[in-house]
Amino acid sequence: MKYLLRILIVGIFFVLVFIPRSVIGVLNYWLLFLVLFIIVFFYLKLVYYLSTKAISAVINDEFDFSIYCEKVPSDSEGDFIRGRFVIYNSMVLLYTKEKGKAKLTWSKPIDEIESIDFGKTSNNRKGFTLLCDNNKHEFVVPFKKIDEDKFIEALGFER
Repeated sequence: MKYLLRILIVGIFFVLVFIPRSVIGVLNYWLLFLVLFIIVFFYLKLVYYLSTKAISAVINDEFDFSIYCEKVPSDSEGDFIRGRFVIYNSMVLLYTKEKGKAKLTWSKPIDEIESIDFGKTSNNRKGFTLLCDNNKHEFVVPFKKIDEDKFIEALGFER
């Protein structure tokens, strides 16, 4: 399915760039843009998005808090690690999607977290930063506002 969506994205992009709008027709040209955006949305959802149901299947238990986020790489190179941040059983976990299933990518015990800061991260995007053993772990939350009270309550911290 991923490969079919990739081919469609490239094909529609090719048509939009290299075939004149007068040949396609103005209405069809703009409809192709709409179709391209919809296909890109479904592709990104298929490749990166993890639901709470997928995490529950791995953990086999209820967890305290979860939010879809992107972990900023610690070095200046590399891509964001997209997945679901979960607070469960005195641990903070980051699950990513690999081959259609949830895979644990990053974890820290809650007692190692020295502080948490909500707001802008170093790349000037909204999210939160965890300070653990003098290391900053930054997470960007692209779609949703973080419920800070529930987050802190799930960690067991006080405001």
